[in-house]
Amino acid sequence: MDKKTAIEATTSTTSRRSFVKVAGAALAGAAAMGLAGCAPQTGKSSSGSSNSGEGWDEEFDVVVVGAGIAGLASALTVATEGQGASCLLIEKGPMASGNSPYCKGDAIWTRDPEAMSKYLKNLAHGTTPDDVLDAYAQGCSEIYDWMVDLGVNVDEMSVTEPATADTAEEWNAEYHELEYSYAFGYFAVGKNKDVEVKGPNHVHVFLQEKVNEHSDVIDYRTDTPLMDLVQDPETKEILGVVAGEDGKRIRAKRGVVMCLGGFEHSPEMMQNYLSQGAAVPAAGSMNTGDGHRICARIGAEFWHMNNCAGFWLAGRDLENTAYTNPPIFKPAPKGFGITVGVNGRRFYMDWDGYNVRERYPYMSDMSVHVGSRHGHMQFGGEWPHLPLPSKAWFVFDSDGLAQGAIPPETTKGHPDEEGLALAANSIEELAEKMEVPVEELVTTVNQWNECCDNGKDIFFHRPESTLVPVKKAPFYAQLCAPSFLNTDGGPVRAADGSILDHDGNPIPGLYSAGEFGSIWGHYYEGGGNVAECLVFGRISARSALSRSGE
Repeated sequence: MDKKTAIEATTSTTSRRSFVKVAGAALAGAAAMGLAGCAPQTGKSSSGSSNSGEGWDEEFDVVVVGAGIAGLASALTVATEGQGASCLLIEKGPMASGNSPYCKGDAIWTRDPEAMSKYLKNLAHGTTPDDVLDAYAQGCSEIYDWMVDLGVNVDEMSVTEPATADTAEEWNAEYHELEYSYAFGYFAVGKNKDVEVKGPNHVHVFLQEKVNEHSDVIDYRTDTPLMDLVQDPETKEILGVVAGEDGKRIRAKRGVVMCLGGFEHSPEMMQNYLSQGAAVPAAGSMNTGDGHRICARIGAEFWHMNNCAGFWLAGRDLENTAYTNPPIFKPAPKGFGITVGVNGRRFYMDWDGYNVRERYPYMSDMSVHVGSRHGHMQFGGEWPHLPLPSKAWFVFDSDGLAQGAIPPETTKGHPDEEGLALAANSIEELAEKMEVPVEELVTTVNQWNECCDNGKDIFFHRPESTLVPVKKAPFYAQLCAPSFLNTDGGPVRAADGSILDHDGNPIPGLYSAGEFGSIWGHYYEGGGNVAECLVFGRISARSALSRSGE
């Protein structure tokens, strides 16, 4: 049975064990061999062969790895609910170095977990078991109140109430064509534009401050990378970690919570699992897949390795070293011109960005509409991730530049002199500088301008509001590279946050939260990752605390 058939065979009544065996079978060998094969060798410990009784340098009740939103939520749960339990929180870099500090900070939440769960199951397309989605939905009904209980300033929050079945037509969910897509709202710490924000202006900043307030039970250490996990070779229980360049062996009496994010900054893994080794992540710098390799060595099953929040073709400088258009930007600058490949041709719906879409009614048919929903674009009437080339060009004219093809805060009006774009007085000259076939680019631009004149993109059906011609010299070409927010793949997670092995059994004492083995395996709803960090940060910490710790 191939992977596609296996996933289609799963249903809402699939048991956890059979789901993991079936849907994960295609990844088991690759994860165990490919990931483990390129794992760093620490020289300090060998996962799966270290025994429990000897040589601990320190011990804590719970060890949390990674100080993003998920790790901070886990540590705070230990501090506030652990009745004195001790927590070690370690971070690879000098500060949180994944996506958390850079994200928008919006979290989805709900007052109707049953409806929310039904929506999530429509999004998942059978890639995540029902009980995991049920746990997530229930958690989404609790996180707003939890943040309030922690002391967030509600007046400084941006809060959008969840819609209901009666108000569904007024709500604009990302996947509004799916039933129950109205069942959630958003909240964000310190984002109320109607007041002067004096406190934390981001959920990560707020949680960091709260962790600092609990320094009596949370030992937070930066520049302390996870080097290895210590596993009992007979029981397979995770006993502790090897952490820091000095290789300290630290016992975790109740459990280890893995909050290491994705593998955005591992070109090798990006190519192996997503065929996008040249893709550029929008944030973070240290999500290099270390935890994935370590978990592969101790027998974890993997899922969702081919899923991410992306891709779209984002503007870069000519050296491909920095974004020239912010990767998360509205309105999409790509609406002021066209995108062509190295062959000089348009090849997809090129009005794209991380989340660019029109407003459509609840339960409308989206099979003929266009847009970009975290990289999902309409293709053949469905909304898959599109394969994108490693290099493309965004072509626009002087009018397009004036409208914002490169935002004014990025350029002083001469992008060619600033290394942001090529410039020429004719399309022929521009094609030569781009090193694309001259006749192809001339034909493509002429076809596009004809579409603009007629008010209809007959090739890729872009909305009329984005039909901006390319007619007025000087003409510009901006380098584009595939861009994305985060990967989702990692160790399979149970409803209680446990990391599962190849047989669908929990690896004792090992848990995960956030984007490290995320629940998102098909469509992704914006704000869902921040919520997942909060929800499973709490769930996994509670599960670890429930163990005896003897």
